[in-house]
Amino acid sequence: MTGQLRILVLIGSPRSEESWTYRVIRQIERKMNDLQPTAFEYVFLGKLQVPYCDGCLSCVRVGEESCPEFATIGPIAARMDAADGLVLGAPVHTFAVTGLMKNFVEYFMYKRNRPSFFGKKAIVTCAASGGGHRGVLDFLEGTASAWGCDVVTRLGISSSQMHKKRYLQLIDECTSDVAEKFVAAIRAGAYQQVTLNQLVNFRAMQNMTRSQPDTKNYAYWQERGWLEAVYYTDAPTSHWARFMAGYVARRMRGAIRKGNIRPFR
Repeated sequence: MTGQLRILVLIGSPRSEESWTYRVIRQIERKMNDLQPTAFEYVFLGKLQVPYCDGCLSCVRVGEESCPEFATIGPIAARMDAADGLVLGAPVHTFAVTGLMKNFVEYFMYKRNRPSFFGKKAIVTCAASGGGHRGVLDFLEGTASAWGCDVVTRLGISSSQMHKKRYLQLIDECTSDVAEKFVAAIRAGAYQQVTLNQLVNFRAMQNMTRSQPDTKNYAYWQERGWLEAVYYTDAPTSHWARFMAGYVARRMRGAIRKGNIRPFR
């Protein structure tokens, strides 16, 4: 890919352009433009003003068009689909992802059930004054992966250190590395190797979908041959990961069939 890259950025900070999340992504944007012409489009989730998702799951059972907020969510999904790459960024609030980002992700529950962004590259970022980076990065990475994206790399920064020269040098190095990896992955276009966690998640979704024959999900999976597949795509997988995912899937099916599902404590 030699033309201009199109990157869509989802910012889950209530401080929008004033946030450290936005600032570090802008730094990545500048580094990417040094490598290849790149157009970044920013979606500030706080400015969408969508109400809290009430978890009706109509988007899962019937279709995303049935969501009462589809007029807002639908066009963003289309822009995500058209982009060459996605960036998910959010600050850490009380050691967890912000309510803004979590609420937005809830509206995309149907993408977890009917993923479509296969081969699309993504990066995830977060900012915290203290700790909590790993949990938020894990959430953002897991979300993008569940949508079908290949998460290339991730970056968490400590905003309380951004006044220190040595830390700024480290951030400069890290953003250069993120930019280089992101551009290289988009140019290459190949699927990344599937992880054990991704295979297990696929098998769990497969088991669930098989039990819902009269839903939009079932028809979607049936059309694509996923109900009997090893994974969504022909992305490379290790024999060990396939074996372990199959074992876990059999255990899940057995527990459901025998009624052995128990409350979590």
